[in-house]
Formats: sequence, C-alpha cells, structure tokens
Amino acid sequence: MGSSKRKQSLSVAKAIGRSMPMVVKAVPFSVMIYALLGALHGSAWGVVAQVNQRLYDALADLALGDGILREVYIAAVVVTLVMLWQQTMNAVHNYFSNNFLGNKASGRLSRVVHDKMKRMDAQVFEDKDRLDDIEKAGEGKDGAVWLCVTLIDGAFFYTAYYIIMGRFLWGMQPILLLALIFVFVPVALAQIVEAKIHAKLEEESAPIRRQNTHYGDCLVGLGTMKETRLFGAYNFFKKLYMDSLTLLAKKEWDTHKKIALIYLGLNFLKTAGWLGILALLFNALVQRYITVGAFAAVFGSIGMLFGSIEELLARINSNLTNNLGKIHNFLNLLDIPTMKKEDSPPDFAKGILAKNISFAYPKAEKNAVDGVSIEIPHGETLAIVGENGSGKTTLVKLLCGLFKPDSGDIHIGGRNSAQTSDSALFSKTSAVFQNYTAYAYSLEENIRISQPDATHDIIPSLKDADVPYDDEPTFPNGIKTILSREFEGVDLSGGQWQRIATARGLFRTHEFIILDEPTAAIDPLEETRIYKRFAELVKNKTAILITHRLGSARIADRIAVMHEGKIVETGTHDSLIKSNGKYAEMWLAQSEGYSENMQL
Repeated sequence: MGSSKRKQSLSVAKAIGRSMPMVVKAVPFSVMIYALLGALHGSAWGVVAQVNQRLYDALADLALGDGILREVYIAAVVVTLVMLWQQTMNAVHNYFSNNFLGNKASGRLSRVVHDKMKRMDAQVFEDKDRLDDIEKAGEGKDGAVWLCVTLIDGAFFYTAYYIIMGRFLWGMQPILLLALIFVFVPVALAQIVEAKIHAKLEEESAPIRRQNTHYGDCLVGLGTMKETRLFGAYNFFKKLYMDSLTLLAKKEWDTHKKIALIYLGLNFLKTAGWLGILALLFNALVQRYITVGAFAAVFGSIGMLFGSIEELLARINSNLTNNLGKIHNFLNLLDIPTMKKEDSPPDFAKGILAKNISFAYPKAEKNAVDGVSIEIPHGETLAIVGENGSGKTTLVKLLCGLFKPDSGDIHIGGRNSAQTSDSALFSKTSAVFQNYTAYAYSLEENIRISQPDATHDIIPSLKDADVPYDDEPTFPNGIKTILSREFEGVDLSGGQWQRIATARGLFRTHEFIILDEPTAAIDPLEETRIYKRFAELVKNKTAILITHRLGSARIADRIAVMHEGKIVETGTHDSLIKSNGKYAEMWLAQSEGYSENMQL
C-alpha cells in the first residue's frame, strides 16, 4: 500500500513537473498575463470583507448616534467600486482562461503532438496498445493544459485571496485563523472520499460501459444493422443492451447513494465548523477584539471561503482523478524515441537495394519478412506475388521506406531508409493501394490530395484510370461532384472508387510507384486493359506491383515469389514456369480455377 501511494505521488509529480514547463514554454506571455489577472482577481475577493467591515461599522455607528452620514456614503462608494472591480476581474479572468490561455496552449501542444507523430516510424501505428496511447494522448494534452491552469489559479488567484483574508483575520485576532482550518478539513475530506468512490465506480463500470456501447452498435450501427435485422437478432441484442444498462445504472445509483450518505455526515462536520467559527467570532466580539462590523463582514465571508476552498480542491481532484492517466499517455507519447533524419531526397537512378532485411509486427510470434535481399534497378517493374499472408504488402512497405526493418538495411535511391526523413523518401514516390481511402470531397479534390501544391491538369490521370468524369449520371457536376451522400453528393461502387484511387496515384509526380492490388474491385476484362496502360505509364520509372492474379504479373520485367516471409523465386513468367517451382504451382492452381469457372 505504501509503495502504491509513493508511485501515485511520483506520478502526480511527474505530470505536474513536465506539464507546467511545457505549457509555460508554449504560451509564456499568456501564462504571465493569466497569473497577473489571477492575483488581481483573488485580491479583489479578499478585499471585499475589509470594505464590508468599514461599511457595517459606519452603519452601526450611525444607528447608535455616534456616526456621520458622510462616512456611510464613502464606505458605500468604496464597497461599490470594489464589487465592480471584483466582477470585472471575474469576467476578464474567466474569459482569458478559456479563450486565450486554455485554447491557445491546447493548440500549441497539438502541434507538438502532430510533429511528434510525423517523426514516428509508421510501424508504431501497427501496435494496438500504442494506438490506444496515441488516442488517449489527445485528451491527455488537454488534461495537461487544464491541470496547469488549475495550478496557476491555486498559486495566484487562491493564494492572493487567502493571504489577504489571513492578514485580515490575523489583524483582528490571530486565533481567528483557525477559521480557515474549520473550513478546510470537512471540504478536503469530502473531496478525498468522493474521488476514491468515483475511481472505484469507473474501474467497475468501464467494461460494462464498453459492452453496452457494443450492444448498442449491434442494434443500430450501420455496419451491423443489416445482419441484425436479417437474422432476427434484434431482440437478442436488445436484451443484452438493456441488461447491461440496468447493471450500469444500479452501480451508479449505489455509488451516488453512498456519496450522498458520506456528504450528509461531512455536512454535520461542516456545520460544526460553522459553529466553531461563530464561537470564535462571538468571543472576539464580546472581548472587544473586533467590532460589530468586523463580526458581520467575517461571518458573511465564511460562505465564500467554503466555496473557494471547495472549488479549488474539486478542480485539483477532478484534474488528477480524471486526467492523470491521460496526461501520462500524452507524456509517454512525447517520450517515444525518434531520431533526427536526413532530408536529402533519393536519387532513383541508383535503384533500390535491400540487404538481408527482417521485420516483425508488434507482439507477432514470427517475422512477416524474414531475411530478404533484393535489388530493383532503376526503370524496372517488379511484380511480387504469393499466397495470402506471405509478406508481400509488408515487403513493399519496407522497400518504399514506410516501414523500417528490424534488421538489415534498405537503400532507396542511395539513401538508407532508416536514416532518411519520410518527407524526403516520399518526395517522388506514389502509390495505388487496394485499401484506398474514399475522401468525402469532390472528384477533383480526391485526385489533387495526392499532391496538393501541384498545378497540372487532373484530366489525363482520370483518363488513364478510366474514370468517366464527363458521364453526367455518374458525376452530375463533373470533377466538382461531391463524392459523399452525407454532403449531398453521389455514392460510388467499389470499382469506381478504385479507379479514382488509381487516378490519384498516377496524378502525383513520381519516379517510383507502388501498385498494391490496384484492380481488385475491377472485372478481369477491364483489369487487362488497365494493366496494359500501366505498363506504358511506368516505362523508365521504378515500379512494384502486388497482385494475386498471376496473369497480371506478366506485364512486369521480373517477378518475385514470396512464401512465409521469404523470396523463394525470382525471374520472368516464362522462366518461373519452366523452373516448376512455387510460381508454377500457383499458376497451375489459378488456371484450373479459371477452367472450372468457365465450365460452370
């Protein structure tokens, strides 16, 4: 238990110790202004009790016949001015907190996160646990900002308020400082107990909440609704959804009931605190240590003291309880090692060379690519074929520099891929992926997104990919047609989207292009025409083609056959058929499949 508490203390210290300097560095001027505003705002609250005392004393003297009306007017004007100062500072301080310091710091730290992610190797994003950390880091970044805002408030706003109130109470009678203790103890206990109960609730409720969300998606989610309705499983998932919802509600009800009972007991303690303060003030009044005005001013300020301490502790508790784990995810993201890389672009005239490279995905039991060596001269079209899971796509990601090998070296255009920045490696590289992205933009924007700063015409690329951009029923607004029904545009078939993805890859200026199953959603006859066009377009350029259809691989200058992460054969179609190896076996199996389909 003691060790756990020490770890938690170190965790809190780490969150504060790293977040605060980061926020100060991101927005130093805003932090300085906010701290000054906080001190002025807190001072205004602290002065209220003192000016109220003067007004109350002036009114008491006047009522007893010893006062002067002019003193009452002066005291009332001073109280009014202080109240205006207080309300003005309250508005300015809060406005600056949300719109200048909070949002500005969050925006600056977002840049830090994005820059960090840009420098991270792509294989990091294949690790599910790392992806979870990255997702939580976005929330942790905001948590770090608001934790710092709370700490700045504590250091300047609340401290200024408590110092002025403390001096006021000390000046009347030092024992009155015990009032602060009477205020602090019950409020602090309430926050500590509530935090522990809520933490336990979150731990027990999190898995139930995830189940409830999953059952809800099964009921009405776009991806599952069709099967749910077709198979008559609606009532099955509805029961699971309602049962989990009931269990979740019961846990929350029990927790809130427990908190309510604890607060009831602590409210008795708080009431005792009030009575203790009242006793101290009454004794000081009877002993003539304070005036009637001081009695009224202090007693009237106790509610404000309770409220301010409760607010401060609640904010700190909320930040630490709700955001501490997320803040550490944010900090852990920044701690992922990255190396400074060269920005000199590759010279593809030097080709691509891989020497004994291996690569394994996170938590995988074996290598996806295992001890591969291959050289691709400039201008060659290499087809990579193999069964599902043989490592084709992983090898291509390594050969283009998207992934970095765990061992071995890859030189792309004379540059070591592990030591060259992504922006340099990809400056003259393009790709057409099977798992393309369908952007909810116009047809033109879907093409230009591959090279946003390019000014050349997109029409040749659309023609090369056989995209019917001038077909009015398909694209009613031509290249300006929005490709999403969500935004009052059109919806396209998988084959149409794949043609657009192909045009996008061809539009980008390149010397090296990757074609990863670029025609998987296109019929075989159309595929043949597109591959012939590909062969013309990639002349004098380096190209890698991944395909399951071995007939398409014949357009390549050379074919590499992969099996269980290794390249087991290389050669032309004819030479590989003659060698009667893995490629010939695959070719025969596909030929028989086509023959059977023709007979059917």
